[in-house]
Amino acid sequence: MTIPGQTADTKIPHPTPSDSASQVAVDDAHSNHHAAHSLIDDPSNSLDVFESPVLPSPDLADLGSTEKTRAALLKLGESPRDSFALATLWNENQLSIENEMHRHLHSSCNSNSSLLQQLLSRLVWHARFFCDEVDDPKAWVARSANLEARRMVLQLTKTR
Repeated sequence: MTIPGQTADTKIPHPTPSDSASQVAVDDAHSNHHAAHSLIDDPSNSLDVFESPVLPSPDLADLGSTEKTRAALLKLGESPRDSFALATLWNENQLSIENEMHRHLHSSCNSNSSLLQQLLSRLVWHARFFCDEVDDPKAWVARSANLEARRMVLQLTKTR
């Protein structure tokens, strides 16, 4: 490289050890790049990168339940006192909520259980954080029920 106003040195400079190491790294990168291209370009090494995974066909009842849960979560996010949305959330996710209560609280669920009412109120509070574009409604309810049941256990053990 020449700097304006100066003449170029016509002597060939001897590479320093750091220059040699840099050149080796560049040469390695080029050879790795060419090796990758030869692997990809070789038709015998074809990789089906864009094949989608085989998923089971969705159950229509499960899709309906998921949509009801999504609608209930969105409604509860806007209006936490909507009793119809809360009833829908419970009816469509009863098994997963009960599972988390049994798993962490070792409690049987009945509609008059104070622990169940507390857990449901916490789910309603969390509904405003449900992101329709990102979250799967059924998985979101199960995850939130899990977190809240664990939080309730911690609170119960602190009060003892």
